[in-house]
Amino acid sequence: MSDDKNEEEEDPLRELLKEVLNSNIANKKQYETQTELMGSVRAVVSEFLDSFIIVGYDFEGNPVATEGSSNTQQRDALETLFLRYFCHRTGYKIPGVSDEGFEF
Repeated sequence: MSDDKNEEEEDPLRELLKEVLNSNIANKKQYETQTELMGSVRAVVSEFLDSFIIVGYDFEGNPVATEGSSNTQQRDALETLFLRYFCHRTGYKIPGVSDEGFEF
């Protein structure tokens, strides 16, 4: 077994995520509104991340997008990361901007 495999198995965050993903969806909490759901998600994620963007779909297939940042500098950094991520995924090159050292 490689060292990378051992590190993955011992990562407590990875184990927590596996446990959550394997939980029974039938026991999920029902939220009255999308706003209530996103407030709960933001509260949980902000315990682990200083700034973040979440984009996805809820269980009913509705689009979900939220971000958490405490100041303008963090918000700008998130927006830059988000744009660079999509440019990287699509192969678009921004003139004058190097992707050197920037990997996903």
